[in-house]
Amino acid sequence: MGTSMMSEGWNALVDELKTLEAFFPLLGSPGEQDEVLEEIAELEELIAAAGIPEDEHSQRALAFLHEELARKRRLLDRI
Repeated sequence: MGTSMMSEGWNALVDELKTLEAFFPLLGSPGEQDEVLEEIAELEELIAAAGIPEDEHSQRALAFLHEELARKRRLLDRI
């Protein structure tokens, strides 16, 4: 019974890996680039609208937005 459960687990893992392999070729598609460009524009708008935060919570939120913007720009460079 233990061997059957283990076999089912391996089959599930193989299925998940096949799903991932099918997904990865889509990662350079033109649609993805457009989506990342759109997300970058949204982040830039949010940062511009935020202005200069006065409280610590808002400063952290703005720092997070800057980090996310930098991450999206790096992602765009790889596409």
